[in-house]
Amino acid sequence: MQVFGITVERGFVPGVSRPDEASASPESPGGASAFFLNVLVLLTFAAGAALVAYGGVLAADGVNWELVAAMAALAVLAERADMSLYGDSRVSLAIVPIFATVVGAGMPGLAIVVPLAIIASAYGRPLRKTAFNFGALMLAAAAAAAVMPQTYATGGALEWPQILLPATIAGCVNFAVNTLLVSAAIGLSSRSSLPKVWAEHFPWLLPHYVILAAIGTAVIAAHQAMGLWGIAVFIAPPLMMRLSIKQYLDRTTKNVLDLRHAHGQLQKAHGQVTDAMDSLRNAYDGTLRSLSAALDARDSETGGHSERVADLTLAIAAEIGMEKDTDEWRNISWGALLHDVGKIAVPDAILRKPGALTDDEWQAMRGHAAAGYEILLKIDFLKTAREIVLCHHERYDGGGYPRGLAGEEIPLGARIFTIADAFDAMTSDRTYRCAMPAEQALAEVLRNSGTQFDPTAVRAFLSVYQKRFVGTVHHGHLASVREAPGEHAELSESLKQAIAEAAGLDGEL
Repeated sequence: MQVFGITVERGFVPGVSRPDEASASPESPGGASAFFLNVLVLLTFAAGAALVAYGGVLAADGVNWELVAAMAALAVLAERADMSLYGDSRVSLAIVPIFATVVGAGMPGLAIVVPLAIIASAYGRPLRKTAFNFGALMLAAAAAAAVMPQTYATGGALEWPQILLPATIAGCVNFAVNTLLVSAAIGLSSRSSLPKVWAEHFPWLLPHYVILAAIGTAVIAAHQAMGLWGIAVFIAPPLMMRLSIKQYLDRTTKNVLDLRHAHGQLQKAHGQVTDAMDSLRNAYDGTLRSLSAALDARDSETGGHSERVADLTLAIAAEIGMEKDTDEWRNISWGALLHDVGKIAVPDAILRKPGALTDDEWQAMRGHAAAGYEILLKIDFLKTAREIVLCHHERYDGGGYPRGLAGEEIPLGARIFTIADAFDAMTSDRTYRCAMPAEQALAEVLRNSGTQFDPTAVRAFLSVYQKRFVGTVHHGHLASVREAPGEHAELSESLKQAIAEAAGLDGEL
C-alpha cells in the first residue's frame, strides 16, 4: 500500500510467518473474502488506469516537463529506499515528489510520476499486489489533486501562507483514501474488520502526511524561485526524516511482531490450560463417582443412592436459580456424592445391621458426618464440598447434628441436599420397611417444611417433583416411566389440597 507511499508487501495478510509456526499461505485467503479481495484489486487497478488515461488527455503545453521528470526521479528513488511497516506493508517518502506533482503539474504529471514510482517498487512483489498498489496510489493522488486549486498546476505562482490550507486538506484526503483502500485489502485477506486494521497500523501516520504534504508544496515554491537547485535544497529534510522513521520502525517492528507472536502463544496456552482444567474436573468427578459407588456397595441397602441424591440435589439447585457448571454447582455435586464418606469409620456390624440400632450404635452412626469432614479436610478442591458432608444431617430448626446449626447458618448446598437425601431414603426399600410411594414421601417433605427442611428449598423441590416424579417411578433401575411430550401428568386437586394442608401452606401449590 502507499501511504507515504504505503504499499502492500509480499501478501495482504498482516503478520510475518515464523519458522516454528504452520500457517496458511497469505496469498490465498479463501471463500467470499478471496472473491471480494479480487474484486477490490481489479476495481482499484482499473480506476488507476483510467486516471492515467485521463491525465494523458489533459496533457498540454503548460505542463512543466522538467519538473515532472525531476519528481519522477525522486519518486523512483524514494520507492527503492522504502521500509517495511510491521511486516505486512511498506512505507516510503514518495509522497513528497508525488504531492509536489499534484501541486505543480496536476493529473498530467501524476499520470507519469505514479506509474514510474510503482514500477520502481514492483521488484519481488506479486503482480496482483503491484496492480493494487498502483491503483491505490493513483486514486489517492488524484483525490488530492481534486481538492487543490488547479492554477498552480498550470504555472500559477504559489501564495504563502494561503497555499498551506488547501495543501493540508489535500494531504489529509490523500492519507484517507490510501489508508482506507489498503486497510480494506488487508482486512479482506486476513478476515479482519477494516476499522481494526486501520486503527492498528495507520493513525500515527497522519501528522507525518501533513508535514510531508507541506514539504512537497514547498518544493514547488523553491522550484519556482530557483529551478532545479531549489528542489535540491528540499531533498535533505525528507532524507533526514526518512532516516529517523527507519530508526523508529526498526525498533518498533520487532516489538510488534514479538507481541503478536506472544499473543498467539498466550491464546494457545490458555486453550491448553482450559482443556487441562476440563480434563482435571472430569477426572475429579469420575474419581468421586467411583468412590461414592464403592461406598454405596458397602451398604447393600443404598445401591445407587449417592448418584440419585446428587442428581436430585442439582435439579433442586437449578430450580432455585443456581447457575450450572460454576464452582458452587460442582462443589454441591461433589458434596452430595461424598456425603456418606464418613461411614468408612462405621463398623460393618452397625452399618449393615438388619434391625433397629441401639443408642450406642446410633451414636456411632451419627459420628459419620464429622468423620467424613475430617477425611476430606486436607483435600483442597473439596474445601466447600466437605461443608455439605459435615452438615447434611443438620435441621432447619436447629435440631440436627453434629453442630445444631439452624436456618441460614446451614450451607445452602446442605439445606438442598437434606431434602433430596430424605426423599430418596423414604422411596427406597430397607430391610426393616418397604419404600414409600412418591406422593407419600412428598407429603412428608412438605409436612416438615420449616422444621427439618428449608421452606425455600422445599418449594423448589415441589416444582422438581411435578416435573420428574408425577406419573413416574423414582428409581431408574426399577424401570422409570417417562411421559410423552405434552402428556405431563398433574397432581389431583384433592391431593394438592391435602398435601398443602399437611404442610401448612394454605393451599399454595
